[in-house]
Amino acid sequence: MTVEEDLFAGLDEIRWGRMRHAYGSAAEVPGLLRDLIDSDPAVRESALDGMYGAVHHQGDVYPCTIAAIPFLLRIAERPELPGRPGVVELLASMGSAEDPTELSGPYRKANEAVAAAYPLWERLLADADPRVREGALEVLPACTRRRPEALARLAGRLADETDEHVRRAIVRTAGTLARCEEGVDPALRDWLAGIVAAEPDLQLRLVALAELASLPGAPDEPPVAEVDDALEMLAAVYGSGTAVTAPAGFETGTLIGAVRRLREQDDEGRRAPGAAALVRDLSASFGDRVDDRVRLLAGLLRSRDWERHLDALTAAGNLVDDWRGDYRELIGLVGERIGDGHPRTRPRAVGVLEHLGELTAPAADALAAALESTTRRASHTEADAHLPWVIEWSHGLPTVSPALRALSGTGDPRALPMLAWALDREPMPNDPGSCVIRFGPRAVPLMPLLLRRLRDLPADDPHDHRRDSVARALAAIGPAATEALPDLLGGPVTPAVLVALAAIDPDAGECLPVLRQAAAAADHRLAVPAARALWQVTGSADAALAVADRCLDDDSTYAWREAADLLAELGQATKSQSARLRRLARRKDPHGWLVLSAAHALWRITGDPAPALPVLERVWTANVHTRPRVAALWAELGPVAADSVPLLTAELGRARRHNAREDGYSTAQVTEDETLLGHCRAALTAVGGYVR
Repeated sequence: MTVEEDLFAGLDEIRWGRMRHAYGSAAEVPGLLRDLIDSDPAVRESALDGMYGAVHHQGDVYPCTIAAIPFLLRIAERPELPGRPGVVELLASMGSAEDPTELSGPYRKANEAVAAAYPLWERLLADADPRVREGALEVLPACTRRRPEALARLAGRLADETDEHVRRAIVRTAGTLARCEEGVDPALRDWLAGIVAAEPDLQLRLVALAELASLPGAPDEPPVAEVDDALEMLAAVYGSGTAVTAPAGFETGTLIGAVRRLREQDDEGRRAPGAAALVRDLSASFGDRVDDRVRLLAGLLRSRDWERHLDALTAAGNLVDDWRGDYRELIGLVGERIGDGHPRTRPRAVGVLEHLGELTAPAADALAAALESTTRRASHTEADAHLPWVIEWSHGLPTVSPALRALSGTGDPRALPMLAWALDREPMPNDPGSCVIRFGPRAVPLMPLLLRRLRDLPADDPHDHRRDSVARALAAIGPAATEALPDLLGGPVTPAVLVALAAIDPDAGECLPVLRQAAAAADHRLAVPAARALWQVTGSADAALAVADRCLDDDSTYAWREAADLLAELGQATKSQSARLRRLARRKDPHGWLVLSAAHALWRITGDPAPALPVLERVWTANVHTRPRVAALWAELGPVAADSVPLLTAELGRARRHNAREDGYSTAQVTEDETLLGHCRAALTAVGGYVR
């Protein structure tokens, strides 16, 4: 029997075609498994990408994932086979996969299958291939029942290990295993502290420092990591340099290949590429010690070394995105990195600022100066070097550059001439209208361009949303955009156009036929904003009440929410509508949005806060994303919402942003959280609480 026959015995007897993965039939899995040990590294990388992309898509586990694990384990235990490091890392991911529904099933089976092979992982800690040893360390946290045993072995393993990368992985794994347990063994703290104090390898000392700092401890314990000490060690690492990984020397059209190539590009020209992970992990290990994290990163940004700037900028972006704090000094330093014009650090600095809104203000001068002195347009391949106003792509429409978007987000008037130029471009970029919204009535000087674009942009392409973005910009300008009414009425009626008509507050009766026709539409996306506009224009709620009825008669929770929000804005409802709102407010709603809308409407209609108050407290706890709206409603309710004070005070005392997640990111994450903080302060003032 050949090696392959032995490895894959029974593989073709499994009915893979009857199983599914993320993209359909799992019939391809046998081929992927065989290709994982192909002699060609490009074939192996493509197969590994297929396993991650379909069989273990975004951490999901399917029956075909479970069926593949025995064959992956056979590959892992054969020292003569190529591709083993990637296979071991794949098994680590499968064994540690988190069930998003918490219903166990295949996730539990995957963990059990990987954890049951614990003797193999112990053996692989001494494998001849250091990358396999490193991968085996990643598996240990999945071996839930063997964690204490694994943790006890690591100190001895460190003494025998000669590879610097594996030594650091041992310390990182020890920290991970310790954080998985209920209490931290003092001996582990002492071991890590000993490494920090005496280890000759500075990088290992910094890894141990990060792990030590991230261990849970008593609130009154002094910090285990001092910023000045960390900066001194980091300076030595940057000065001496770190190992550089040679490029793989092949290309694949895969996500794994693209990520690898980006990593290789990041390492190009660097003296200390290994320092990036040290800075990132050390900053993250300080957790809610935001002031210390700012000091650490500010120290790096003040140096004269572009590599330190580069690594600090990445960590600064993570810090500001996920944690609250006073970032004026840090943002100012990020702005200086834009001003110095370094081709590697400047685009990364812009990336930190792009979606921060008003928090970007300390860097506004640097952004404006850079934009005013650069080329106005550049291809996407040249954009990082030139910091243009508009980026042109090989396919699709141009876009406003991240730098101009960041400056616009601050509301700085120096962005207006640049946005005017973008609006005047042919073809017009995809998104200058959305940047104009930030300026509201101050964008009146752009009216001639907005009107021209309203007339000449295509109105019949469902994939081209530029005309709607112009309509939203006009809505933000408000009554000063009255001259746009004929053009708004002369084109297709869309939700954005209807919102604009309402915001401009027209007196002309010529709008009424359009609004009445849209309010009668079966599509709620048209009917609701049209009914709202009719009410705002005429003062009559008849059309809006009729549209709310139709939405309540629908069978979708989205339509019910639209009805409740419309009735809340009206502040009135029919007797039957009020009864239905009361039923909706009592529904089981795991995400809270529907009951929140219903409670809001009932308060606005009846003036009685009693039905709303318990709903607000419940959804505040159940879904953090409702908190900005809930806090705004508490502010509206005033003193009767006094019971909200502990929740509001606790929220303002949190260091982490309310919407920060370990497994995701939103471009609106920071601005939404800053909005929540403003609403919380306003609510505390309104209800008579103490505002910190």
